Amino acid sequence: MDLILASSSPRRKRILTELGYNFKCISPDIDESNIDNLKPINYVLNISENKASYIWNRNKKNCVLAGDTIVDFNNEIIGKPSSQSEAFKIIKKLSNQTHSVISGLSLFLDGEAINIFDKTDVTFKKLSEPVIENYIESFDVLDKAGAYNIEDAENILIKHIDGCYNNIVGFPLKKFEMSKIKKILDNL
Repeated sequence: MDLILASSSPRRKRILTELGYNFKCISPDIDESNIDNLKPINYVLNISENKASYIWNRNKKNCVLAGDTIVDFNNEIIGKPSSQSEAFKIIKKLSNQTHSVISGLSLFLDGEAINIFDKTDVTFKKLSEPVIENYIESFDVLDKAGAYNIEDAENILIKHIDGCYNNIVGFPLKKFEMSKIKKILDNL
């Protein structure tokens, strides 16, 4: 039985590799719209499980791990921006505010899903428009929930982090380390 990472995220790939797992990647093609109007945590787990299920249904002899990450700002789900102008609006909205980054992982094995999630609070500095514009022009923000990548943004946008840093990256490492998912992967 092989492990498949149902993700195109280079950050999830890097963390899983650093943890010592061998896997192949297959990117799922699913609809990520919130048609059921789910709350942020339920939405993240739903999308993560749907990604894992989608790939597992095409690779049933394997174990499939998938993840999803969103920004929760006052119960508003903020995903990936569709344009640089939308990215600007998102970062401006988060300026001088605290939001939560929620990441979920789902493991699909033998038709069953195991899910975990974590929530990390992030407080942005008070950001001027030129700082926001420079950040957007300097980094790829369109494939990042909340229009930022913590690894690029930490010294520019971030005032304070409360919780698991890797959760912001997209992999709830602290929860993973204590989870049934890790036990299963360690025994593959």
